[in-house]
Amino acid sequence: MNELAVAVSIILFPGLIATVISDKITNHSRGWGSFKYSIYSFIFGVTCYVALQVVGWLLGMLQPYLQLLPSLSGYLDVWTIATNSHSKIDLFEVGAATIMSVPVAFFAAYLINHKTFNKIAKRISVSNKYGDENLFYYYLNADEIDWVYVRDFERKLTYEGRICSYSENDNIQEIVLSEVTVYGYEDSDEYYSVPSIYLCREMGRFVIEGVPTEILEEASGKETTK
Repeated sequence: MNELAVAVSIILFPGLIATVISDKITNHSRGWGSFKYSIYSFIFGVTCYVALQVVGWLLGMLQPYLQLLPSLSGYLDVWTIATNSHSKIDLFEVGAATIMSVPVAFFAAYLINHKTFNKIAKRISVSNKYGDENLFYYYLNADEIDWVYVRDFERKLTYEGRICSYSENDNIQEIVLSEVTVYGYEDSDEYYSVPSIYLCREMGRFVIEGVPTEILEEASGKETTK
């Protein structure tokens, strides 16, 4: 049993790599716990070997023309682990699957960040869920949100700028803007401009509004005239 556990751990190593990469490049408000890491590592691990198996079959079809990786032309040895605990681990397969973990993670992140499954489910009236992240991430990650007003009511300031990055935890919200112009909130007088600014406030201390398109077009027209 111990040998089987070690074998499974080695085999699932590509899945762990894919999970770590996906965790770093997908939009989600909270970190993945150990349970999710375990489940995702298994799913990604199987996916990596399935992808490797498909590549092996394709290479098998091309083998008469290209002598590339002939050892992958048939079925992978990894599939026999579940039925035979004494099966030997092919380290070449583990290494090749680990290489496959990168494109698998990127593809999964693309599906998650673009909410492909949520859009399909919404289109066929299965679900109206927008994604796994909270509304703070969802709003700022929307394609139409680029230039924003960040209104700080306590300091009576309005920041106009383009979103660069943002983050939050249980206590604070952070946002970085570029091409920033600072206005008074009550009188809308322009105070100053800076290339970028970092704002950090407690949860709910500022309000974020998308700058209307007509205002951006008007400002762009004035710059062109000048």
